[in-house]
Amino acid sequence: MTKETKTRPEIITTNQRLFESDKTKHQNFLQFCFDSITFIASETKVELSNNDLVRDNAFNLYMKKFAELHKDNNNLNLRAVKLFDLMELDLAKVISIFDKAKVMPHQVEPDIKDYQIFAVTETQKARLKTARQLLELLPKINSGINFTQPINAPIKGCPYTGKPIENSYWILQAR
Repeated sequence: MTKETKTRPEIITTNQRLFESDKTKHQNFLQFCFDSITFIASETKVELSNNDLVRDNAFNLYMKKFAELHKDNNNLNLRAVKLFDLMELDLAKVISIFDKAKVMPHQVEPDIKDYQIFAVTETQKARLKTARQLLELLPKINSGINFTQPINAPIKGCPYTGKPIENSYWILQAR
């Protein structure tokens, strides 16, 4: 067995659809946080951050902040929920914000590198070159190719477009 040297990795493919989907989820998460923080700040004068919305026990911590902020108005020493009600604030909306934030996981911004598959070894790079050469050859022969063992084929059909692409499983497999 020969020891293969590792050189600069070469990109086999990028899962652009999943990246765009996760990017949209992240944008929706940020928009929800911004809208929620803006609403809470305008209604109750309590300033929050994204982490304050999604942390464990977030609603109880928020209510403590609310009670601390409005302790000057709380001459009767009422609980925060009762003070909320007396100030005629929309408690149901605030609770729904924290409930939604509880089930919405904190989203980190996706990085395109996490959605890429790389050929690292010389063998993998040679297989990638073979697959790309076959892809270049297909339009010239004006015909299709059917493989008897598709998983062991250098190319495959893209599940979204049907066009032939490199088969990353074949490129990365060890023989």
